[in-house]
Amino acid sequence: MAIKRLIFWRHGQTDQNIQLRIQGSTDNPLNEAGVLQAQEVAPELLKLRPTRIYTSHLQRARATAAVLQELAGIPLEVDERLSERSYGVWEGLTNEEIKAGWYEQWHVWRSGAQPAGVGLETREHCGMRFRDAVLDAVAAVEKADSGREENLVFVSHGGVSANGIMSLLGMNPSTWVGFQGMDNCHWSVLVPRIGANPPWRISTYNRKYADTAVFDRPW
Repeated sequence: MAIKRLIFWRHGQTDQNIQLRIQGSTDNPLNEAGVLQAQEVAPELLKLRPTRIYTSHLQRARATAAVLQELAGIPLEVDERLSERSYGVWEGLTNEEIKAGWYEQWHVWRSGAQPAGVGLETREHCGMRFRDAVLDAVAAVEKADSGREENLVFVSHGGVSANGIMSLLGMNPSTWVGFQGMDNCHWSVLVPRIGANPPWRISTYNRKYADTAVFDRPW
């Protein structure tokens, strides 16, 4: 059987999320609210019948993924390419702190362009590595040919997931930024469009609860 859907799930809340601090590649844990979010939303994702789970290596994503893994009873695969976009020297800072210390670079960044000299990973690069991780997983699953419908879950982060989804849809997220990062513990779904351009279609974005009737339409 072929891939039925790709599910992209953002990790639960961290203290840095509450403080509006950029996390990027910094390895912060879930806070208590984030753990509860994962426990609330994982049963919703279970309704979509996940068959494989892939996760970023950062602990906030792994801890979120582990809740679904326990419910689904399937292995968890770690892929560092699913990790959050690196924000260089800005990690750990708020928007106002960045604006105060790097006003010119901040202005470039907020305009959607790429600021120089701060170590910020480009949207295009992080989107492409995320896309490659997803497509490698798809290829491996299709090669294995389990004989069942496959629903792949990728547990990751807000920025890289948005950039990765845009890349999967054939857009360059460095020049077209049409998706914002998902909210904590929200998820999105792409479904295949065999022979079409692009070969994936977004069926839902930034969702928290599942309505399985929406996802089981015959098209």
